[in-house]
Amino acid sequence: MNIVDGALRALVTLCLIGLTVLVLFQVVSRYVFGSVPLFAEETARFAMIWMAMMAAALGVRDAANIRIDLVPAAIGRLSPRVLRLLEALLESVSLTVFLVLAWYGLDAMLFAHGQTSPGMGIPLSYPYAVMPIAFVCAAVFSALRIVYGPAEHSPESQVGGAE
Repeated sequence: MNIVDGALRALVTLCLIGLTVLVLFQVVSRYVFGSVPLFAEETARFAMIWMAMMAAALGVRDAANIRIDLVPAAIGRLSPRVLRLLEALLESVSLTVFLVLAWYGLDAMLFAHGQTSPGMGIPLSYPYAVMPIAFVCAAVFSALRIVYGPAEHSPESQVGGAE
């Protein structure tokens, strides 16, 4: 999973660099040449979407996503075993949501396959592919959190060591 984690982090970094370069190119093109090529805006939009979706999957790996912490915090005086079981139950809810979103993302990707983007002329299934990919990655990370607990570098795993 460290390979998947590294690949996602590299992809997010590349998207951020590409987005920055494209936006700078758009600004220069608009003020120097008076117009912006359509592909630049469209590519920047796709890069931003891919970056956000992949970063969200990485957020699941690092436990940085929005979670239901009220219940474990409210009954934090329970035994570690019961607390771990409750965490697994809450993570199972997240896993279910990710799998449903991956399914609908795949459906959207297949629906968009016959359409092309106006700027680059590529099938819209390419940018839409980020949905099933990101949500499957998030589901895998969530499943790993259920089986193995929080990752070593997540904020949750460092709480006990700080005391």
